Amino acid sequence: MDLDDRYKRPNKETGKPFEEGFEDINGRVFVKYLNKQGNDGYYFEEWKKEFNPSLAKKD
Repeated sequence: MDLDDRYKRPNKETGKPFEEGFEDINGRVFVKYLNKQGNDGYYFEEWKKEFNPSLAKKD
């Protein structure tokens, strides 16, 4: 399922949607956008504090 990029909150560093594995300044790692939008119009996001890509559940 491809989600519309218009509704993905952009990464302030790149101006593009977050990509899996991006780590923010708090050490959280971006996992994916969810197919549900919040009141701000952007998709909800899934972040993990500790992330191991080999253990991630793939859709």
